[in-house]
Amino acid sequence: MSSNSNSTEFDFKKMIDLVMDAILILSGDEIVYSNRAANRLLSFDEHTSLCGLPIGMFVDPLDMPLIHASLNKICCRQSDTESVQLSIHSSNNVQIPVEIALFYFPDEDQSLVQLTIRDVSNRKEAEESMIQSEKLSVIGELSAGILHEIRNPLTSIKGFLQLMQTTEKLNQDYLDIIMREIEQIEKITSELLYFTKPKSEHFSQVDLSNIVNETLQLFESQAVNLNTQMILDSDGASHFILGDKTQLKQVFVNLIKNALEAIHGHGTITIRLTSSEQYEKVLIQDTGSGIPQHIFNNLGKSFFTTKETGTGLGLMVTYTIVKNHKGTVNVTSKEHCGTTFHLSFPKVTTK
Repeated sequence: MSSNSNSTEFDFKKMIDLVMDAILILSGDEIVYSNRAANRLLSFDEHTSLCGLPIGMFVDPLDMPLIHASLNKICCRQSDTESVQLSIHSSNNVQIPVEIALFYFPDEDQSLVQLTIRDVSNRKEAEESMIQSEKLSVIGELSAGILHEIRNPLTSIKGFLQLMQTTEKLNQDYLDIIMREIEQIEKITSELLYFTKPKSEHFSQVDLSNIVNETLQLFESQAVNLNTQMILDSDGASHFILGDKTQLKQVFVNLIKNALEAIHGHGTITIRLTSSEQYEKVLIQDTGSGIPQHIFNNLGKSFFTTKETGTGLGLMVTYTIVKNHKGTVNVTSKEHCGTTFHLSFPKVTTK
């Protein structure tokens, strides 16, 4: 009986060693088994076992609460499986973006959890390239409105400087106005540069209220020119989630831009922020032309667009970013009445 048991265990380990994905078995935070792929990924030597090492040795301390939260759910049998996305660092400190699936591992003597780790470096590079390309495309389309936002304060600065040239006395009120206008230009250009600059994905606690407000500033001039009213309906509270600020801003830029394009003439765009026990929710509603029912199923797919000059990447990028933030996107629309995007993200408790 013992011989059969040992043979079965040996066959199991040989089988797991042939699996391409990295597999770890944890007891608490300690690694008690690692297959060859895990050894290769984390130590660059498939024959160097990771047994006895803490999982925290390969995970950023800021990401450990994510691992612990998932481990607790699995061990307490609150969930059969959990998944997290983060970056791990190997023994020589190389950062590797991964997806980790956690499963309960049955054992009579102790509570074990299996981690299946998949290197998603290539996918992340492709996503980041697509996201950056779409960002630059959007900024190109917004450039006229942004230039208008900068030209207005420049005109004001020029006018007050000309007034000051006509008098020998220094006018403090004029200087205060000039300083405010310069600060406005600085604010607009800083937001634009922050948005367009390529950045590696970095998740931290971010406030959706701030991101929405910053995004709306990019569209103020364009909305006025189109005679469209933008309404922010917020409870005044913070709406914290775990996310990447630049990517989340791109979600709102894409959806607000689409809403403006869907409205012909006078219209309204409403952005509403609400909270539930577990989620932060954002509603973006327009009074535009709506989406025909027969194309609903294609929303968010690669290169699908209803615009003559569109790339079809805008909504695809939006759906990808929201999915990477463990969020959901739901759309309701009626032709000639408008469209509403419902976004939902897991909320986090502020530190």
